[in-house]
Amino acid sequence: MTDKSQPSSNVFLFYGEDQFSVVRKIDHWKKEFAKKYSVQALVQIEGAELAESDIIKNLQTHLSPSLFATKKLIIVRDGLPAKATQTELADFLLNTVPNVAKDFFVVFWQTTKPDGRLGFTKKFNSKVTVNEFNLPQGAMLNQWIKAMTKTLGGSITDRAADKLAQYLGRDLSEDKKPVYNLWQVYSELLKLTTMTDQVDIDHVESLVKPKIPDSVFNLSDQVVQKNRAGAFQALENYLNSQTMEEKTALIKVIGLLAEQLRSLLMVSLLSREGLTNQQMAEKLDWTEGRVFITARNLRQTSESVITRLLSQLLVIDYKIKTSDTNQKLELNLFLATI
Repeated sequence: MTDKSQPSSNVFLFYGEDQFSVVRKIDHWKKEFAKKYSVQALVQIEGAELAESDIIKNLQTHLSPSLFATKKLIIVRDGLPAKATQTELADFLLNTVPNVAKDFFVVFWQTTKPDGRLGFTKKFNSKVTVNEFNLPQGAMLNQWIKAMTKTLGGSITDRAADKLAQYLGRDLSEDKKPVYNLWQVYSELLKLTTMTDQVDIDHVESLVKPKIPDSVFNLSDQVVQKNRAGAFQALENYLNSQTMEEKTALIKVIGLLAEQLRSLLMVSLLSREGLTNQQMAEKLDWTEGRVFITARNLRQTSESVITRLLSQLLVIDYKIKTSDTNQKLELNLFLATI
């Protein structure tokens, strides 16, 4: 008799911020399943388009033995309960999962992370094989770029992979979440490998539009170098390149500036601990190139200055978000003190 306390080996939960890899894995399974058995063995249920009772009916139908297919691969997209009130669906799934026929394979594919606050989620996760797909970050993104370029029939230099990752926002975040996804990275690689099978940094710089304008990186460099005139010019260049409302653009640039300063502070603290560039890269999950550039910029400033600048940016950010202050004037006053 099967031990029902063990997770099912033929019922899966796929979710995570890396939906690119989820789709590729599901497509691969579907292709192999159809090749080995038949297309009739494939079923996809779009849960987001169905009522709770219809999801149950669909599953009851497709989990029943069929004259046309003894093996089945059933993909249920966004079919799990999203509310505590969906008790009928929750009870059905918890009772059904342990009894899915061994020749049937069911993948519950969630495009957003299942709500951990629901009692159902923990119970369901204990009964299925859970696969969380996380985005490759830091140095891992560079490695992913190199591997995918090879898959597309080309090659890419380390410098080009690093520049592409930087252009797409590897070193940036919004609300502590990455600003890129692998669909964007794949799209840029497809464009690059269509033009050449040996991608170098020049190709990236000429064919890829940076997610964040160069003026932002230039602004942080000018701030660190205490070059007021250069900082004012970089800010104007950034604002002129934006199509969004000025207040939104200023909030964004403050966040990006703070991100760059935090990077400097982290490298400074780790340097004091005696870590080498390689050790810092491993600890921060960065490339050695990024550590080297950050450490080089550190020579022009100090921890106390970085801490002071971060504190000032925090105050400005709060003022801009909570009052009718002159946003641009606040940032200009900040640049005047560097």
